[in-house]
Amino acid sequence: RGGADLMGGATLAAAIAGTTGGAGAGVFDFNQGSGTVTIPSGYTQVSIEVWGACGGGGWSIEQFTDFDTLTLIGGGGGSGGYSRSIITGLVAGDVGKTISYAVGAFGAPGTAGNPPGYSGGTSSVSSGTFLLDEIVCTGGLGGTGAYGGGSQGAGGTASGGNTTNTNGNGGAAYTSEGAAGILGVNSLTGGNGGNAGIASPTGNDGQPGAPGRVRFVFS
Repeated sequence: RGGADLMGGATLAAAIAGTTGGAGAGVFDFNQGSGTVTIPSGYTQVSIEVWGACGGGGWSIEQFTDFDTLTLIGGGGGSGGYSRSIITGLVAGDVGKTISYAVGAFGAPGTAGNPPGYSGGTSSVSSGTFLLDEIVCTGGLGGTGAYGGGSQGAGGTASGGNTTNTNGNGGAAYTSEGAAGILGVNSLTGGNGGNAGIASPTGNDGQPGAPGRVRFVFS
């Protein structure tokens, strides 16, 4: 799932401006894969934001009995945890050192063969050649399937940030909507959990959760 390296380790996806906040001078924004970011020259601090991936929504179905119609709706997926660290005091000797990152993969949706949604993957930031405290944000859990009561998956956990550690949303009973993602700087987010499928006589798959996200802003 990784892209070609450019801009000191940023992937092609990080170079495309868009609703995810885009990338520009001193900004590296990833929603897939793993790799390293190379500390550029001319900056004295970096803000690092990490979102775990979101869980997938559950499978839903409508069943007919002799007396009634049963609408069996799956649950929505939970959202990933969110952490932020601000590292100050970058000096000339730090230029060219690397910081490692990994972005959690989205949680797949529930299907007829496996009604619950899948959990989102863990996103993290850790030392490359530049030493820093590891940041780890786990993904939200998948929503229950049609026969599991229709509850949202629990939110992911967050640890390691030196300014913010917020667990993801989720765990609501009888809720088919995916849980909202945690908002970061300038209300940017990693995305939401996947919605459960729409109940029908033949059944419907849920929706996938959003992938994780790792964002570096040098200033």
